[in-house]
Amino acid sequence: MFEVYEPMEDSFLLAEHVKRYSKGFVLDVGTGPGIQAIAASEKAKLVIGIDISRDAIKLARENAFKQNVKNICFFESSLFDLFKKIQAKKQFKNNFLKEIKNKRIHSFLEKNVLFDLIIFNPPYLPQDKGISDKSIYGGIKGHETLERFFSEASEYLKENGKILIVFSSLTNKEKVDKILQDYYFEFKKLDEKKLFFETLFVYLIKKSSLLKTLEKKGLRNIKKFARGHRGLLYQANLKKKGVAIKTKNPKSKAKARIANEVKWIKILNKYKIGPKLLFSGREYFAYEFVEGDFILDFIEKNNKEDIIKIIKNVFNQLYIMDKLKVDKEEMHHPLKHIIIDKKPVLIDFERCKKTKKPKNITQFCQFLMSWSTGLLLKQKGIKLNKDKIIKLAKTYKKEQTKENLNKILNTLN
Repeated sequence: MFEVYEPMEDSFLLAEHVKRYSKGFVLDVGTGPGIQAIAASEKAKLVIGIDISRDAIKLARENAFKQNVKNICFFESSLFDLFKKIQAKKQFKNNFLKEIKNKRIHSFLEKNVLFDLIIFNPPYLPQDKGISDKSIYGGIKGHETLERFFSEASEYLKENGKILIVFSSLTNKEKVDKILQDYYFEFKKLDEKKLFFETLFVYLIKKSSLLKTLEKKGLRNIKKFARGHRGLLYQANLKKKGVAIKTKNPKSKAKARIANEVKWIKILNKYKIGPKLLFSGREYFAYEFVEGDFILDFIEKNNKEDIIKIIKNVFNQLYIMDKLKVDKEEMHHPLKHIIIDKKPVLIDFERCKKTKKPKNITQFCQFLMSWSTGLLLKQKGIKLNKDKIIKLAKTYKKEQTKENLNKILNTLN
């Protein structure tokens, strides 16, 4: 059973801004008794209110009826689940639309569901032990429901649409800011109200210019995947296929790294090296997402024959780069620079550069002979003769030929 949230300071604070920004098609998520939806209805063409609580929907309908609001409709839904069902299941859509008498709402839901404004007064308090009330608790830490909301919200927001939310300092403002950044949203604080035990914040949120660009390319479900010293990595879907998007880390002082990496991936893709580049822009580039294990994880999970095969493949790719006079850098410590699925894929070319004396092969020899890697290989039955490899690596360094590379490869047994 779900409680119906009783309007308090947060509701009234948010409603003031809803009246200002309401226009076109509006969605009120977690509508409760309908206070935001009713406030939005004054300027909106159409308002849809959704809530996980059936009791809340019943009360919201009663309140709208009492105030003679006719451009509004309420449905039971956990966040955007109702719209996902409408989009995914034809039979559900047909049955659902048959029950809707309002022609404007029927027509809107029949098309792609996109809103000019989405309102959310979320349950934002951290969970208290032994008490269950989804109308006020946003998860163990208070921000989990908000994060789920922002992981899906962009799919239902028009390109220049806006989102209004209210939340509490008890939720952790820094965490909320980080969630918004992780999903490529821009935001600003519209209002702040200090209460006895908390501070309320009202945010106005919109899609970043980069998010708009990526969505125009067909990317969906964009979310931050990893953070590096110089770059931020996002994961997305493109026609049900995984895509990785890399942008500059705003904290990095390195210059032109994105452009440099795009340049070299384009060149190396011609030799089937690196992840497949899909497209790029001034601030970003996108490539096919590489599934698999990092190299040490792969070695730990696999047998001797498969490990040797993969290591030789890496050496051959690095040899091509040496012949092209391209130095990748960091191959002496490529823990997160090689991903293995069916074959090894080199990633992260941001420090790649042209040089007369590339060190790709020799650096990778250093990595294999390091204490931790050597121990792991030994456990798999692969014994490296360090003195011999060092001697052969020095010979290769002087004359980077296929013959000298093969002498190194022959030491793997």
